[in-house]
Amino acid sequence: MRRSILVFLTAGVALAVFASPVRACDFCLISQGISPLETLSGSGLRLTQRYALNDSVYRGTEEIDNPGGRESFWTTDLSVFHSFEQVPGLLLTANVPLRHTELDGHVHAHGDGEVEAHDGRGEETGVGDVSLLARYTFLTHHTLDSTLLLAGTVGVKLPTGATDGKVDGSEEFMDAHTQLGTGSTDLLLGASANLARDRFGVAANLLSGITGEGEVGDVDHSFGNWLNYDLTGRYRVWPATVGAGGNSVFLSLGANGELRGRETEGGVELDDSGGHAVYVSPGLQVNLEQNWVFEFSYQHAVYHDLNGVQLGEDYKVFGSLTCLF
Repeated sequence: MRRSILVFLTAGVALAVFASPVRACDFCLISQGISPLETLSGSGLRLTQRYALNDSVYRGTEEIDNPGGRESFWTTDLSVFHSFEQVPGLLLTANVPLRHTELDGHVHAHGDGEVEAHDGRGEETGVGDVSLLARYTFLTHHTLDSTLLLAGTVGVKLPTGATDGKVDGSEEFMDAHTQLGTGSTDLLLGASANLARDRFGVAANLLSGITGEGEVGDVDHSFGNWLNYDLTGRYRVWPATVGAGGNSVFLSLGANGELRGRETEGGVELDDSGGHAVYVSPGLQVNLEQNWVFEFSYQHAVYHDLNGVQLGEDYKVFGSLTCLF
């Protein structure tokens, strides 16, 4: 029933339309969208639905046979953001994720190179780690035919999500990245740039996390520091010239990546954790009446370079509805 509700939310956003180890990327906040410097301005509310599937196994850059491990992540982000007339360029955002994680088999690599999947299923549903961010646009440059925006972001991720989910029918805790939260307080730092000229635009984003000490069940655990990046080009397919009503449709194509440091557990660094993944991301953005923004993006993994042997992401789907006040 819980999964059916999340599927319905995803389908609803998509039909209405329409930036950790790498496996922990779901903790790296909401996707930043096609053009965050445009969609997240002023004040408003945002509903985002994300889905990610880990169903392929990698040893470094090589994809190997999957012995039977699978993980999936549904995340519904509820965000509120507000800008202040007293401090032009400042935007504050609070993000509350509602998560549903599923684990079906755990991939384990032996010292002799053999890879097997240990039986075990588990799922968790609830609130994840809440994030608070402040973004400041320190450069806004307009000409007759172009606009350039540069911004910086600082924030904190709070350990509000539970970390004690267990495998069904046992006392074994689920893997750290399939828990609802991380148990750690993390510092967030980022930068964004947006250049628009006539019907074309380019957006670039960096978002990094410096992680603190967390836990899984009764064991100390820390995710590695991480960096998300993306570069996206977009084209306004309608209208040919900007109209007074504010309605517009954009198509986009981008590349984005995730770099993750190794995890530690009980003070010991985990060999099968951390790495780099790259995605190609086509997308759609629809702006209506200057206060509604619909977005959809599909992110397909095209490159993995994972430490040791790990499950890697196959794809991610992102859909959002933003109401600007």
